[in-house]
Amino acid sequence: MNMFFPRPSLHSLLVVVCFGNFAFGVARLPRDEVQTLADIAKTLGKTNWDFSGDADPCNNQKPWTDTNPAEGFEYGVTCNCAFASSTVCHITSIVMKAQDLPGTLPKEMARLRYLEEIDLTRNYLSGTIPPEWGSLSLVNISLLGNRLTGPIPKELGDINTLKHLDISMNNFSGELPRELGNLTLIESMLLNSNNFTGELPDTFGNLTTLKDFRVGDSHFSGQIPDFIKNWTNLEKLLIQASGLTGPIPSGISLLTKLTDLRITDLSEPEAHFPPLENMKGMKTLILRSCNITGQLPPYLRNMKNLKTLDLSFNNLTGEIPSRFVALAEVKYIFLTGNLLTGPVPTWTKKDV
Repeated sequence: MNMFFPRPSLHSLLVVVCFGNFAFGVARLPRDEVQTLADIAKTLGKTNWDFSGDADPCNNQKPWTDTNPAEGFEYGVTCNCAFASSTVCHITSIVMKAQDLPGTLPKEMARLRYLEEIDLTRNYLSGTIPPEWGSLSLVNISLLGNRLTGPIPKELGDINTLKHLDISMNNFSGELPRELGNLTLIESMLLNSNNFTGELPDTFGNLTTLKDFRVGDSHFSGQIPDFIKNWTNLEKLLIQASGLTGPIPSGISLLTKLTDLRITDLSEPEAHFPPLENMKGMKTLILRSCNITGQLPPYLRNMKNLKTLDLSFNNLTGEIPSRFVALAEVKYIFLTGNLLTGPVPTWTKKDV
């Protein structure tokens, strides 16, 4: 018997191919990553993620991601779905800001090999930073405003991709590990408001990509290190009530990109005003209670972008120079607690 099968048309072939892509080409998160995310949620105390059925944390919908969050309360799981010809997703970011999370930091994060960002800002998390995180290729870690304790694991120094580290406003303690000096791509390191002790490691002199460094409100010891002169890309430096002592090293003159300099509460010895004349872009200059002696340096009048000047509680002497009329547009000037003499200039808008 002769059988006849009609040759399929080009149109019918296209329909089959398109249907196949629609049915079988949808990018999905591997089941092992879904399970890892479930383990992470349990450790964090995240209770509103539903892992029943065919859960898809990469769908950019609630409860996985808030599509219209209030500022400071952002949360969500971000995925890269470009793997295996756009058929496989991997988690690249976990953000949980101000979600009242009561748990601990999950070591299970280390199983997410494509993870680049961990942001758990302003929660109630306790415990320590898992050393397992050191195996990841993270770019951003933010643990600001939790109840975390213990020393910083030296393994964080293995994350040579890290650009932003914010662990401020916690209860971390101990000395900073020298290995953090291996973070040669780091741009911001915010360590303020903790219970750190010891000196700043000399390996920090290697952190030449730093733009923002903060160590205020801690219990460090030793002088402000001279190696800060290596941080020539620095834009913001905060050393307020850090436990470090003076004087401010003269090498600070090399940090010409500084726009925000805040150093306070330095114990003896006394020192002259630091050389800041090359910092023409300075906007905030706070050198309060730093045992600075001598007269006000003339170069202050050349800081045309200055908005806040606080030199209070030092041992400054002499008069306020008449040429300082150039500072008339500075919004806040504080000179109280010094040994200044002469009349208050008429150009001042507020009590000085």
